Amino acid sequence: MSALGVHVPAIAPGADAVSSHRERYLRRIAGAGRSKSTITAYRIAIDGYLEWAAREDRVGQLLDDSTIVDHLDDYRTTRSPAPATYHRRFILLRRFLRWVAQHEGVSDPFAELDAPPRPRQESDWLTIDEFGRVLEAAQHPLRARVGLAERDRLVLLALLTTGLRRAELLGLDWRDVDLDPRAPSILVHAKGNRPRRHPLAASLARELGELRRSRRPAGDDPVFCGLGGGRLQATVLATIIRRATERAGIEKRVTAHTLRHTAATWLRQDTGDARLVAEYLGHADLSTVSRYAHVAARELQTAADSLAAHAGLSATEEVRQDQLSLVSSRSEPGSAIPT
Repeated sequence: MSALGVHVPAIAPGADAVSSHRERYLRRIAGAGRSKSTITAYRIAIDGYLEWAAREDRVGQLLDDSTIVDHLDDYRTTRSPAPATYHRRFILLRRFLRWVAQHEGVSDPFAELDAPPRPRQESDWLTIDEFGRVLEAAQHPLRARVGLAERDRLVLLALLTTGLRRAELLGLDWRDVDLDPRAPSILVHAKGNRPRRHPLAASLARELGELRRSRRPAGDDPVFCGLGGGRLQATVLATIIRRATERAGIEKRVTAHTLRHTAATWLRQDTGDARLVAEYLGHADLSTVSRYAHVAARELQTAADSLAAHAGLSATEEVRQDQLSLVSSRSEPGSAIPT
């Protein structure tokens, strides 16, 4: 018909076609090395859209801008997502549906849809007094379940003193933990699949050592567990933080990321060294920063112990001297920081 000068519009794909594209798209981003959390976020956003369209009998208009707008309005009304969460949902759907439209030969459904303004990153952090109150609340839960107070306290201390991301903490296995009293550390399987060696405060290492002796775990057992013994889940972690925060009377919205930001803030206040803070949080792989290697081990171990002291933990003098001795030996020219 096009040869006769008659334009035949492309037929919009239905639910089956979009579902097929979903599988291809998820395989594509997985093959590109995107993180598991990113792939999961895409899957949730896409499936949420398809399920909503099925309920609303809109599966024939999946690439109509009006359908997309109605879905996003419904998501915002029924879920009340945080601005950052809503913004991300919009961006994930836009990337996927634009990709579908391109492969189906139809017009871009987002051509006339403006993205919501990108929200500023959450900047809440806890003062030393506030974290102390949270920790105190965690140690005195309303429910008298065996191991609950001890588990919650250790989880909160670990998040604060290591500055780990939520997934990094939850993914720790015992084989990742090195409790050498002179230089305790953990192997963190970081965002983007770049493992890094991260120092542990001596006081936290001592508590982890006691936990390991009581459990006698296998190397592939998780460090942080639910009360049933399995790996601690993100939803339970969020509950631990929320429960302790609410009981402590903290009005700020506190998450695992808030505790990570708290660690960064305390270190910056203590040292004024943005490079140290970035390295402590894992924004750089110290094994590749060779010109800083002679100071990194000492600084990072000191940073870990400083955070622990602020959080109410302290190392013994014997452990502290052992650490300084080991770090000094690693600071000689030609020595390397093990990764």
